Amino acid sequence: MILDFKLLNETVERVIESTEEFKTEGNVATYIPELANVDENNFGLAIVTVDGKTILKGDTELRFSMQSISKVISLIMALEDNGADYVFERIGCECSPYAFNHVNTITTKAANPFVNAGAISTTAMIKGRDKEEKFQRFMDRIKKLSGDQGVTFLEKVYNSEMETTDTNRALFYILRSKGIFDLEMDDVLNRYVAGCSVGVNVVNLAKIAAVLANGGKCLETGDQLVEEDYVKITLAQMFTSGMYEESGKYQMTIGFPLKSGVSGGIMGVVPGKFGICTYSPRLDATGNSLRGIKVLEGLSKELGLSLFA
Repeated sequence: MILDFKLLNETVERVIESTEEFKTEGNVATYIPELANVDENNFGLAIVTVDGKTILKGDTELRFSMQSISKVISLIMALEDNGADYVFERIGCECSPYAFNHVNTITTKAANPFVNAGAISTTAMIKGRDKEEKFQRFMDRIKKLSGDQGVTFLEKVYNSEMETTDTNRALFYILRSKGIFDLEMDDVLNRYVAGCSVGVNVVNLAKIAAVLANGGKCLETGDQLVEEDYVKITLAQMFTSGMYEESGKYQMTIGFPLKSGVSGGIMGVVPGKFGICTYSPRLDATGNSLRGIKVLEGLSKELGLSLFA
């Protein structure tokens, strides 16, 4: 499919209007108290094409925490710092039937990089002299890929999540007992939660997705920002595991790589064409943005965006 930008823009308008009925369905995440302190009816969408065109709708400047979308960055950095063989000796690559924070997502290792145990593992693989340098590298990577130095750290979200992260503490100790890493909790777990607490908007995430859609190349300069092989691995994992235990369902109804977060964002990559991000904080029972899913399903159906179309 050759991308017709005018058609894309018209279809986005029509699909957003057709999903108005879903804007009051679903519930915001409350197990992290700070995530409940949002306007439940906010909605934003951004599309960035590989040739730099943009479509912006709704609350596009509103910053929200990345939550599990940050796992994409952790995976890329773990691959860059260690290579694919090292990473996947210590993390699986298959979708798990269990919830993203369930202890059963660990057998001899985490099921994949996008369950919490897998992201704790990739976080442990990010290199640096100390935890401060490791996290600064993480922040710098997001800023470079998004082209936005205004990406920030949401301290209230971080503090709220650290107070309610006992399950992740359990996952950390299980992983360390299996020899996946030998680091201390205040290094690994704190950085994992801090990564989830990075504040972005839909434009930032659509830009990151557009870089991945462009084979890892900068949209402006053509510089290789992410190695092509690592882009392929990341997109494959987004496709098979990016929507938690319902990833297979959305392979059928949407059909391109996605990564969701419980703050309400969904980042999608249509390879060779564009990156997209939707934000709507009301979630379904699995933890995916309900209206975001409906918008992506509508766009995929109308424009034939599925990789199987």
